[in-house]
Amino acid sequence: MIRKMKRSVYFVLLLATAASCKKSGGGEAPVPTLPEPQPVTHGTPEGTPVTKSIGAAGGSIQSADGNIAIEIPAGAVSTATNFSIQTVSRTLPAGTGPSYRLLPENVQFQQDVKITLKYADTSLIGTTEDDLYMAYQDKEGFWHREIMTAIDKTNNTLSAQTRHFSDWTIERIFRIEIAQSDRILEASEQAMLMVLYQDVKKGTDQIIQGVWVPDQNIETWFATGPGTFDHTKHHKVHYKAPASIPQHQEIAVGVRIRNLVSQRHPDRPGNGGLVIVQVPVTLLPEEYFTWYVDGTTNVAYSMDAALLGTNTTLMGTGLTGGVSLYMNGGGLGKYESGSAVEPKKFNVQLSISNGIPPVYLTEYYPCGGSGVKYGTGELNISSYGNIGQSISGYFVATVYAPGSGCNPKSKKVSGSFRLKRKM
Repeated sequence: MIRKMKRSVYFVLLLATAASCKKSGGGEAPVPTLPEPQPVTHGTPEGTPVTKSIGAAGGSIQSADGNIAIEIPAGAVSTATNFSIQTVSRTLPAGTGPSYRLLPENVQFQQDVKITLKYADTSLIGTTEDDLYMAYQDKEGFWHREIMTAIDKTNNTLSAQTRHFSDWTIERIFRIEIAQSDRILEASEQAMLMVLYQDVKKGTDQIIQGVWVPDQNIETWFATGPGTFDHTKHHKVHYKAPASIPQHQEIAVGVRIRNLVSQRHPDRPGNGGLVIVQVPVTLLPEEYFTWYVDGTTNVAYSMDAALLGTNTTLMGTGLTGGVSLYMNGGGLGKYESGSAVEPKKFNVQLSISNGIPPVYLTEYYPCGGSGVKYGTGELNISSYGNIGQSISGYFVATVYAPGSGCNPKSKKVSGSFRLKRKM
């Protein structure tokens, strides 16, 4: 079997210890015995804050990336006050998306201030929209769930009312952890999945982080396509792809959970009932080309591989664009990013359908006339067959497109492939 691309991302789980359980009377579901909430360090500032002076008439302010907006109503402050939004590193393990420090802290507003946070589609991998809540960190380091978080599924936003500022982010109550590389499987390969949840301490909104979902609350693991599990009622399972995959297939692997987490918004599904979380898994046939960019895994439906003279071309085209790799050589080993006319070098062309700009290249031209420059990158060829046989490997590269002034736009793209050689 062709060896998979090396894992670059693996699990980092805080307080991921199994929760012991005790029986309830009257045949009710077992009640998990939870640990105490634990304080964590505050995030460190990233980038430049956005600041604005707002007075008694009220106003609004939003972050530079547009992901968080604050509406200050009239009368919230009595005099001109400096408000600011500072991006900080996220310290809530169950968090998703950026975290923000809102200032001024240690001020009690006289009216409710509305905070609105956007969430991305990538935030829903391994969880559901109904399990997204806003959370804030107090000065002692404890994280708190904002139970009355309103959700707008049309515009992908969460919002809450508050009279104080601190560090804010988005919390996922339930989540499935799976390595990025395990989300793309060839025949008979396995993926390890773990399901965790967040609860809050009884009588408070303090978050208890990173606890296994108790096995007795797991109804079953499931897949929407072929494949098997080593367990169906355990917090950690292995899903095995079928022995034969005739064509590319996208499936979901998930788990059904019952009677867990009582402190949720009253209008949200799942209060003491059924919760379903799942992750997408791609099943790959004998020939494939996949690439990962902008938080999305792309799959080629048209592929080609050929040796022309001393140069090898590897191409994959999917529904949202394509990737072409040009390498100077025709054999195994590592190739570095650069000009494809130089030995053991390769370059990349990334196309994005309906993208602006639509094409990214390995090379770029800096201001000042200093000549062409190349982004960093590496291509590893693990097999290189004759015509009719396979060329396989994986790559990672930084690619560029013209930007404003002297600042080209850049993206990081990575992928793996096994292509039948045509020439």
